[in-house]
Amino acid sequence: MIDPATRQRSGLPQFRGANVPAPRTGRRSLPAAGDMALAVGLLVLDVVAVVAAFLLGIDVSGDWEPFDPGADNSDVTLTLNWLYVGIAGGLVLLSAAPLYWLRAVVSAGLQVLVGIAVLIVAVSGAQYDEEQGARTDASVAYR
Repeated sequence: MIDPATRQRSGLPQFRGANVPAPRTGRRSLPAAGDMALAVGLLVLDVVAVVAAFLLGIDVSGDWEPFDPGADNSDVTLTLNWLYVGIAGGLVLLSAAPLYWLRAVVSAGLQVLVGIAVLIVAVSGAQYDEEQGARTDASVAYR
């Protein structure tokens, strides 16, 4: 309903002079649906990046070639591959900082969790490979 004295709607607040509120300060956070969609998309990219890093490590080490018909079935040392996976985990952790600055809290938290999990897997895999190598070296009989 319009107030005839002021010719404005009577139910809305009127801001004039000293009655004007201060402008909003700070940035707003990302909407929850957008933040979750971003988190899921980045999770898919993280999985692709870690698998690509692992395969790149296999290719660089030269120990194993996929679909090699003349393979001699020798042992494959994957320690170098875990280094690449660890680097990918570090990059996942670093990607959480810009997300936090953009106020995408869910995405940043998920990136931190995934990055830590990838680093733990990389360290565990490297330790497992070293233990397997030590066991293999100990089991060889020297003459």
